[in-house]
Formats: sequence, structure tokens, C-alpha cells
Amino acid sequence: MTHLPCRLLCIDLQADAIPGCEPDPAAMTAARNLLSAGRRLGWTIAHTRRRTQPVIRTRDGAQGTSINPLMSEQVFFHDGRSVAEAYGLANQLRAWREETVLVAAFDPVALLSCVLVCQEPGPRLMLVEDVLPMQALEGAARVGLFHGDDWRHSFGATTLARLVKDAGRASGIHVLPLPEVRPGL
Repeated sequence: MTHLPCRLLCIDLQADAIPGCEPDPAAMTAARNLLSAGRRLGWTIAHTRRRTQPVIRTRDGAQGTSINPLMSEQVFFHDGRSVAEAYGLANQLRAWREETVLVAAFDPVALLSCVLVCQEPGPRLMLVEDVLPMQALEGAARVGLFHGDDWRHSFGATTLARLVKDAGRASGIHVLPLPEVRPGL
């Protein structure tokens, strides 16, 4: 990676992103580390959030996680699993066109809907595989959805360890001590 992306789109990084299914604990940890690294490096971070059942958060309640958006980060809400209906997201993606945007998601359906939204005016997407590996998308995209191309050609992929390594080289900042781990192993 020659140029380190400085934008991150977190697609429904929430405990109830997929109805009736909890996120993988390793994916949850990777999402926390990714957000922590992005915040330390000063990236522009935006979130999509699926409106589900209301959750009351307390100071020492179990619902508090470090994957929640900060007050300074944009949040785009939607009701279904598709992020295409998130008001304002298309405008944000249009503003980021010609840029590389890191993407992290727990739900492959929501991620694929984002890829479709980005087809025309949007940015180049780069999936952070520690949160959702490419293999997880195979069941969600069995047909060539994207203008006849295979879905894998719609975006690139990287790992959190590679991002941290490149950030350290580019800025001299030691972000997180992460071992090099290959997804799916």
C-alpha cells in the first residue's frame, strides 16, 4: 500500500447487526482495534447504524463497547439490512469519490449494499478482512452482481496488521502492537 487511506466507513458495527446472530468475538476485537487505530491516526470515520430495538446504556452495563461512534463522527441511520436507504450516506460517498476508503462490517449483506451504492459516484473501497473476511461474502454474493464482474473486483482488501505497519512507516507513530495474522487461519 503506497498511500495510507485516511477514511474509514464502519458499516453497522453493532452487536445486533445481523438479526438473530452475534458477531464473532475475534471480529469484535478487530473492530475495536481498527477504530482505536483510526482514531489515534486522526482518520475521518463515519458509521452506518441499523435501527433495531432500543438499547439503554448504563455506565457499568454490559452494552457499552468501544465500537460505538464518537460525538465527532458522522452516523447514518437506516432501518433494513441495506445501507442504501441511509439518509445522507450517498452524499458522503460522493464527497469521497476518487479516494480509497477502508470499510469494516459484520454483515455481508450490508457490505454488499454499500458496494452497490459506490458503483457510480463513490470511492474505491478497501475491506478490512480482520472484521469480515472475503470468504464470508461468498455465501452472500453467489452471482456476478456488479455489471457482470465478480464481486471481488469491486473492492480491495487489507488487514489491520498491515494498516498498522504502513501507518508506522508513514508517520513514525506506534499505533498498536499487533501480530501479523492472516484471516481465516
